[in-house]
Amino acid sequence: MLGRAAEICRIGMPGWCTAMAVSPEMETQLLFMMNNVKWGNQKRYQLWFARKHLMVPGGEERIPDIVRFICCGYHPTNKVMQSGVIARWAVIGWLLTSCNKSYVQANAKVALFYDWLFFDEGKGNVMNIEPAMLLMVNSVSQYTDITNMLLEFLFLLVENYDVRRKEAIAECVRNAFAVLVKKGVVPSLDILTCCEKLSLMLRQKLVAFLSSASPEETEKTCAQPIDEASKAMDLNNRVCSN
Repeated sequence: MLGRAAEICRIGMPGWCTAMAVSPEMETQLLFMMNNVKWGNQKRYQLWFARKHLMVPGGEERIPDIVRFICCGYHPTNKVMQSGVIARWAVIGWLLTSCNKSYVQANAKVALFYDWLFFDEGKGNVMNIEPAMLLMVNSVSQYTDITNMLLEFLFLLVENYDVRRKEAIAECVRNAFAVLVKKGVVPSLDILTCCEKLSLMLRQKLVAFLSSASPEETEKTCAQPIDEASKAMDLNNRVCSN
């Protein structure tokens, strides 16, 4: 039964399923923002959307559904991504900071990372996990607290989402990191493991977590060599801190 449940969890969610969780009007307005609104002009449209859909009774509770839709229900083309419009990760970052209720924000973060927990390179779509990675990476310089918050929550999910399958989930998350580097979403994970603005504890935890994979996979993911005979020493050396 446990194995069967694991197989079900690994089945990717079709985009049309996530679209069913948001209203047609919400979908139309979200797609308009992510297809037509240029960087720097998004605030008026975000306020417009929030007043219509979020600043109403029960509106904030819809944010996790919206996050799932953005991750899985809308995958922009290369042409759109290069056109200067507001990116999916930025819309999700705005939604996360719009949460006033802690349980809504927690559910929104689960919605953001859910595909990481069961990611299979052969079956999964890298576009489903891309927004979380880009949100963490692009928030480092000015909004470090967001990156810290997301990394901490990801580790919390790995440890507690399904205790009986903790190791399998950890492997899926490591695979997600590796595929994001492999597909060129980010050149390496140095920006997370070597950024002094981030929590030292989280950086050390991330390096240790990635190093639980095979030395070859960890080297590919972090773009740094690993000496298997002195892994403990490398863990300290690879975390860039004073």
